[in-house]
Amino acid sequence: MKKITKILLVSIILFVLSNAEGLTERVLGATDNVITFNPNNGELEKQINLLTGETLKEEQVPFTDLNKEGYDFLGWFYGDNNKYEVIFPFSTDKDITLIAKWGRHIPSNPIKKEGYRLIFNDEFNNIDGNLNPANWVDKYLSSWTKTPQHASPTYNLENGVMNLQIKEETQPWATEFDGQTVVSGFTTGNRNALHNWTGANVVRNPVETELTHINQYGYYEIRSKGQAGSSRHSAWWLLGFEDRNEHSAEIDIFEILGNNATKVPRAYHNWNDGDAFNVKDSGENFTDYNANFHDEWHTFGLDWQEGTGSGDFPDKLVFYIDGVEVGSKNVNIDYPMIQLFSLYEKRAGGWTGPWEWMPYPNSFNIDYVRVYKKLPENQPELPENELVISHIEDSTVTVQEGQAKLTEYTSAVNGQEGQVYTEPNLPDTLSYVDVTWNDGIVTQEFVKWDPITEEDLVKLNNGESITKNGILPHVEEGSNIPNPVLHVEVTPPPPYSSENLGIDNNQAELSKLFDGNLASNSGEFVFANSYLPTDKEVNIMYDFKQEVTLDTITFTTNYGQDQGIRKFKVASFDSSRNQWVTLNKEYTIPWTDAGKTEAGETLAVNIDSVNTSKIKIIITDAGFTWGNKIAMREISFNIN
Repeated sequence: MKKITKILLVSIILFVLSNAEGLTERVLGATDNVITFNPNNGELEKQINLLTGETLKEEQVPFTDLNKEGYDFLGWFYGDNNKYEVIFPFSTDKDITLIAKWGRHIPSNPIKKEGYRLIFNDEFNNIDGNLNPANWVDKYLSSWTKTPQHASPTYNLENGVMNLQIKEETQPWATEFDGQTVVSGFTTGNRNALHNWTGANVVRNPVETELTHINQYGYYEIRSKGQAGSSRHSAWWLLGFEDRNEHSAEIDIFEILGNNATKVPRAYHNWNDGDAFNVKDSGENFTDYNANFHDEWHTFGLDWQEGTGSGDFPDKLVFYIDGVEVGSKNVNIDYPMIQLFSLYEKRAGGWTGPWEWMPYPNSFNIDYVRVYKKLPENQPELPENELVISHIEDSTVTVQEGQAKLTEYTSAVNGQEGQVYTEPNLPDTLSYVDVTWNDGIVTQEFVKWDPITEEDLVKLNNGESITKNGILPHVEEGSNIPNPVLHVEVTPPPPYSSENLGIDNNQAELSKLFDGNLASNSGEFVFANSYLPTDKEVNIMYDFKQEVTLDTITFTTNYGQDQGIRKFKVASFDSSRNQWVTLNKEYTIPWTDAGKTEAGETLAVNIDSVNTSKIKIIITDAGFTWGNKIAMREISFNIN
């Protein structure tokens, strides 16, 4: 009996202890968060408990090697309509269901493209985790910012993918000119004053020119996915490198907005190249309601074709998504362009929508970038070790006698305030040369010219032309082709000049007023404020080289009253006394509402007849309706 009682007592104790342990588990578990994983592929859901205050790590996910035929696993999502992606480590203070999202599988294209030679590519397989400096410049338009570190991209390279990122702590890149816009971007080129999108930006961080790849014509392709969220967008774009002011057109191959997952917008901007597109700023959209361009991988292509356009726009851009043509545009861009990849977040809201929170880091993911050149007909693709250069084009730049000078920029970077950077080459000097290869393909290659010296400037300003040698940093040595030569030629000064006509008193812009082409783009003159200076005379001078009788001045511009010269006085040059004589009468250009169009209007203003060899147009009033600049298309004189 004692033995039976003892066995029963032990059993009761074990039962109580067992239930007490279970009760303890339940009491502790009552404060846990239950995380439910729905694989959304036909498999059963799984759950785990997450202790209060504990973060969910990726290795805790109870699924591995998730599959769904014909689809890519895009991640775990939660919230209304599965809006938010789980970024590990993940925190929650409540029970939550995480749902696997799947996207159509769009595979990578083969790297070999029949009939083309690959001239530039990055598959983002760097084992050191850094962007390849031979391919990329890890800066976004950095000359505009006082804080250069904010113009550097945040990213990681993982599993052969470039994850371009914005984190919650990422700071706006250039508050002075771009407000609260946060950018993470990288490019194939960077230089001072590149892409002055407001027209009033001032270089704050002088930089040396960097150029890894620049190209005209060919097939471009990437595989990528964008970033969701209002006030955000992911962009792949081409931009003229602005060696010359008009080399500034912009092609936005896409600007995928975070507030629309099914649309791929593309856009075109002339900037200072009025002849690039038939409309200064325009765009189109491609929409696929069955696609998700935020979360799914897709391939995007651009074929920049030579000679397949028409009329004033002889070339053509053809756009592709997943190998299907989705649009085209005839263009007239006669210079090469760099590539830019950018992820944007406008924290103050803007054209991409009001700001909304999204899980950080935000990410624009890029699988690869490839650029091809089309081989000449019947030309087979040569092995890389058989490619040799057959010709390198020399380059020419002209400078006006007495006007040769190097551009200077003053730093405003903390700790470097007041430091002056001087460009090593003259304005309008090209940063590239055309290189012809033995397979008939022509590429554009970065060239570093020997710097212009003080001795060179003296010669040029005395009317003596010079030459400078260059090297091609990105072309392998060993070719017997000589390095290119830069011919700096001197031209006599033009008959026109100006004083105080804008901040830069830009003579290249002034020349547009006297090129005799009414259809050409306007000369634009940017001022510090939206009004003429009151402490100095703003004028345009023309030297007729002989005594003439002048009675009419003709003006052409678009949107006349809004941005053209409105009123002026005239000064004539008295050669006998070698001085200017200002006439007191003020003249008004009678712009009409009919001229407030892109086509503009041409108006002749009769002035009191004057005999002179030189004339000054002294500007007394101008239109600043659209900011702090005057824009005129043409000025001409009726002389006898």
